[in-house]
Amino acid sequence: MTARVLVVDDEEDYRIIARDVLEAEGYQVELAADGEAGLAAVRDRRPDLILLDWMMPKLDGEGFCRRLREEDLSRSLPVIMLTVKQTVDEELEALHFGVDDFIAKPFKPADLLARVRATLRRSGQRRA
Repeated sequence: MTARVLVVDDEEDYRIIARDVLEAEGYQVELAADGEAGLAAVRDRRPDLILLDWMMPKLDGEGFCRRLREEDLSRSLPVIMLTVKQTVDEELEALHFGVDDFIAKPFKPADLLARVRATLRRSGQRRA
């Protein structure tokens, strides 16, 4: 089974880079430009993992995670936070809202792949 990854980021460049890197490794990738579109994609397509930008207009990463964790079907979905900022306080706050791992922007493709693989492995998902 090929893992499905949802990339939720208001910055198109990061969405495209993440998509290209992940698709080259065989992942199915969906893109969402904001938190509201991301939540709709979670309901419609049921990804195996979410790459989530923490700082977005409309619905930020915190609000996204709060709503994600309220739903039975998405409560346990793994989330990797993408962020330009990454202080210890921000990481602790993100962990409180259900983030599983962090990737600092700009990210290296090898780092992205390693963290996606590890998070999927921990969550019990498998990639073909």
